[in-house]
Formats: sequence, structure tokens, C-alpha cells
Amino acid sequence: MKLARKMPIMAALGIGMLLPLGTMNDNVAMAASEGIHVDQVGYLEDYSKVAMISLKGDSKDFSLVDTATGKTVYQGKLTDKAYDEMSGEYVARADFSDFKVPGTYKLVAGGEESADFAIGKNVYAVPALQNWRSYTLSRSNTPMNDKLTGLKIVSGHAQDKEAQVYFTDKLNKKGDVVDASGGWYDAGDYGKYTTTAAIASAELMMAYEANPDKFFKGQLFFPEGVQEENMPDALSEVKFELEFMKKMQRSDGSTFHKISGAQWPGFDKSPDTDTQQRYLYSTCTASTAMYGASMAMAGRVYADIDKAFAKDCLKNAEKAWAYLAKEKESVYRVDEGQESGSGPYNDTADATERCWLAAELFRTTGDKKYEKYLMTEQKDVITRKPSFFTWDDTLALAQFSYAKAAKANPEFKAKVQAALISYADDIVGTIGKDGFDCSLKQNEYTWASTKNAVTKGDILLLANQLAPKQAYVEGALSQIHYMFGRNVLNKSFMTGVGENPPEHPHNRIHESTGAYVPGLLVGGPNAVSGGDPDQTEYIAKYNPAPAKCYIDVLMSWSTNEYAIDYCGAGIYALSYFMQPDKNIKADDLKLTRDFPLWDFK
Repeated sequence: MKLARKMPIMAALGIGMLLPLGTMNDNVAMAASEGIHVDQVGYLEDYSKVAMISLKGDSKDFSLVDTATGKTVYQGKLTDKAYDEMSGEYVARADFSDFKVPGTYKLVAGGEESADFAIGKNVYAVPALQNWRSYTLSRSNTPMNDKLTGLKIVSGHAQDKEAQVYFTDKLNKKGDVVDASGGWYDAGDYGKYTTTAAIASAELMMAYEANPDKFFKGQLFFPEGVQEENMPDALSEVKFELEFMKKMQRSDGSTFHKISGAQWPGFDKSPDTDTQQRYLYSTCTASTAMYGASMAMAGRVYADIDKAFAKDCLKNAEKAWAYLAKEKESVYRVDEGQESGSGPYNDTADATERCWLAAELFRTTGDKKYEKYLMTEQKDVITRKPSFFTWDDTLALAQFSYAKAAKANPEFKAKVQAALISYADDIVGTIGKDGFDCSLKQNEYTWASTKNAVTKGDILLLANQLAPKQAYVEGALSQIHYMFGRNVLNKSFMTGVGENPPEHPHNRIHESTGAYVPGLLVGGPNAVSGGDPDQTEYIAKYNPAPAKCYIDVLMSWSTNEYAIDYCGAGIYALSYFMQPDKNIKADDLKLTRDFPLWDFK
């Protein structure tokens, strides 16, 4: 008898294909939650391998089946079911950690079967490269012809070379023309923001800095039209973003906050056809500090690869520091109309960002004035227990960087490191209580929850570099499993990855060009009503458990949009566990299925 595979109802129905803007399809039903929940990419040979089972009945056994031969290769006993509050389901566990034979398999239990998955030493290599390439395919002002995805762009937003300043202050007059070309589009829109540019580029540089031997030239299979630097592709990609960020810095060391159009472009507008005037909006001390931190990091990361570039980045970081030394108060400038076509990223408390800047400058230069600032003016901030890092809270990044600084004061370093380790231990505790080994607490199923979970895994990997512990590594790996489908929805939250990835991400490039870009990490479950009309209606109608508050529809931007900082969290985790493999071919990164897109006709 052929075993039926349980998939979420919304995936089976293809919800979103003909969905009117801002409304849910009448066929939307709450996602099916019964099933065998696995990492749809796979499991590493030498780490734990666990699937979660939420099936009706009293199944006691499970089997591992080789998909190539159809033969059962492993059998085991399920644990007793336990209630999982975040998913609202009774969940058993199938542990096959002691099986280490490479291959492709599926799990069978209770007359059902899982998605196929791999076991091997390098199962995350291809998804990691797709994740990295998603930045290349999000480049603005770049002609490209990508044969792997079919994405063709002549030169998106060429008008960024003549962006206009939106406001008047002591440095600029409204209408001043500034070259703000280059850089990555932030998310499903075409805005470019200094905050997320800074944290995303930092996450990518951190991935390189942790394991530089994993990266090499030619690794990302750059499409036609993308200039290759004489360095590992990963650093070439980050350099493209850093060069854009330099253009956002003003003469006094501060930065413009963002560049976008004055109206949200329609989903029929490609980067080439969105020709509206682009404006530089706002100044913000938090984003200036984040800019400086990423530049200070670049001054270190590129020092032996591109010395002139590294020196210039460090100079810009010091310039940002000098500005903030004079501007003591947190500033977020607001002018009427500045949010009409872009997101705010309105960080109005900049203490953690200032700490991050000081820590990166200290780690790069060893200059004790930066440490003195942390030990005096920011002592109470830098030594407190952090949260997962994000665009409005970079404390954990500051603590890690200071703890890695060669000349750090031993006693103060111990206090800073203890705060970060304490939080890492809290994360391990949360994972141990969750039915799916997810790190999210109930109040963390918010906008960008998948990024939050993976970032908490990143925190564990940072902690492991400071105080090695196997529970940190396994905990981080569990967040990858969650990201790739070992969740109550059986949903991979990365486009093009796994058997059931997002089909209708909130992404104007996808919808306007017809190209489906793999490697984009979408927000995931958002249990806070009001995120967007579809999500709000979904919650009101079905009252789902927090882990089920996700819908794969185009206009659910609060659950199904990607952003460069989301992808950065994935980059760090996947890069940590991947191995360099020069035998991977471009064709290995191609999609193996078609994805339906919005129909504008």
C-alpha cells in the first residue's frame, strides 16, 4: 500500500495563486498539523537525528526507509506523546541518531511517511550557497542574467545615482543630489536601509571570520553581469554592500537612514520599471553606530585581502565614532511623508548600537579609548544579559566582539562574557522544553520569528566559541532543523529549499520578473494580530497556536516576507555547519520544481 504523505492544507491548495490583494482566499483552512516532521534538507552524520511525530492513534514504532531501494534500514521506538503548548499538539519523538550511513531516506510511522531527506557530512552546503546567492540576486543597480533562476535585470533603479535628499538640515538642503547606487534591496520592497545593511553585512562577515577556510573564489557562481573581485566570492558579495553603505555616510560622520521611493511600488513593477524618484530619508544615531560597527569589522576582515579597502572602512568607522562622541543623545529624524513608500526601522534608543561600535573598534584597533567607553559610560549596558540580536538591539554582538578582543581587560571581559553565556544557557533551557526543540518562547512568535529562532541558534554558536559546550552546537542545529521543516507546519521557511518551501513569498522581484529566487528566509509564524490583513483575518478565524500563525500567501508580509537580516541569520548558522566543496556544480543549485506566481492578467 502506498503511504499517504501529510502536507499542510494550504500548500496542497496552492493558496495565494489567485489571491486578491489584502484578502484571504475562501479556501484557506488552518494548516494540517498531523504528520512526521523532519528537516527536509537532512541531518549531519555525526550529530543527533530526531524527527517529531504528531499522529492520531497509538503508534509505537518508526522505520527509516532508503528511498533509492525502498528497503527499511533502521527501526526504532517512539517516545510517549507529550503536549507542546506552542504548537497545540501532542508530539512524540523518533530518535535515529545512531544511524550514520549517508544516503536519502524517509521516515515511516503510523501508516504515514515523511518528506525525503538526506544524511551526510555536508547536507547544508547547497542551501548555504543558495542562501548566500540570494544576496547577489538582490543587488540593485546591477545588470544580471542568472541562468540558474532565469532572473534577468537590466539595471534596477539606475536613478539611485541621482537620489535626492528629502530634508534640510545643517549639512544638506532638500533636493540635494547624492549618488546612493549599489547595495542590496532590503526585503520584498526596493528600499535600502542603513540599519539592516549594517547588521546583514556584519552577519556575513562573522560567518567568514569564524571559518575563513570554507570560502573561495568561484563558490557562488555569480551570474553574467556581476563583477568578480579577486577574493573569495563571499567577501566580494559583502564588499558590494559595504561600498553602497559608504555612500550613505555624510561629511560629519553621520549617515542617511534609508533610500526609497515616495510610494510603495506595485507588484508588477520590476527593479527596471520602478522609475519613480528615489529619496534619502532621515538620520539616525543608531543606524550610524551600526554602520560604524560593520565598517570597523570590515577593517579587520579585509585587512589581509584588500588593504586599501580595509583601511578606508576603518577610517569611516572612526568618523562615525567621532560624530557620535559629539552627538550624545539618541536621534531619529522624522519628516512628514518619509514612511509612505518604505519601512521606518525607527530605533530611538541607541545604547546597544553604540556599544557594538565601540566593541568592534576596540577589537580591530586595540585602542583602549574604546574599551574605556564600555567600562565607564556603558558599563551597565554591556554587562547585562542580552536578547537575540536584531536591528534595534545589538548588545549580544557587542558582547561577543569585546570578548574576542585580544587586549580586553580580563576581569571586565569575564563579566561581559558571563552575561552572554547566561543567555545562551537560557536558550538551551527553552529548547529543552519545546516539543519541536525550537528556541522561541511564546512572546517571540512575532514578526520575523524564524529569524529570531535561527538568531538564537547563532547566539549558541557564538557562545560555543567562547565556552565550548556540545549543547550549544546541538541547540543551534535544532534551529536549522526548525527552519527547514521540523516544525508543526511541515514548512521549510527558506524559498526553494526542502519539499514544502514558501511558494508565494512577499517579494516584488519574484512577482514582477517571474523568477523564483531560492535561499530567501521568510518571517514565519507571527501570533501578534495586526501584522497584515491576511494574517489578522487568519488568526481571528482559526485562533491557531503560536507556531501555526503562518500563511503562504503573497500579501502576508508579516509572515511571508524575507529580509536581508533574516537571511543573514541563516547564513551564519548554515556556514558554520557546511564544509567547502569545490565539486559542487552550478546545476546543483538549480530549482528542481516550478513555483506558481501571481497572475496579473
